[in-house]
Amino acid sequence: MNDRELYRGLFELTGYMLTSARGLIEEPQLYGPFRLLDGVSRLCGILEKKEIGYGDFFSELKEKIDEKKYTVISDEDAFIRMMDDAVLDFTRKMKEL
Repeated sequence: MNDRELYRGLFELTGYMLTSARGLIEEPQLYGPFRLLDGVSRLCGILEKKEIGYGDFFSELKEKIDEKKYTVISDEDAFIRMMDDAVLDFTRKMKEL
């Protein structure tokens, strides 16, 4: 990933976060966690392509989130479990730093 692609990805993520913040005013409460997780997934998509040493971790985290993020609509408990698992995975990885 070159710098232009990185900046474009970050620009798009910023736009997503801005419009999500605005949308949350009228959206159901549980959409907040969904939008934050979707933002993390998008950021992981950028980071997995950058050579920073954690590409595999970001790929796995993105896959885990993307696989379950839409359970927010049909299975709130599964959505919450996925969030808990993602947080645990991230904290484990932080301990390695």
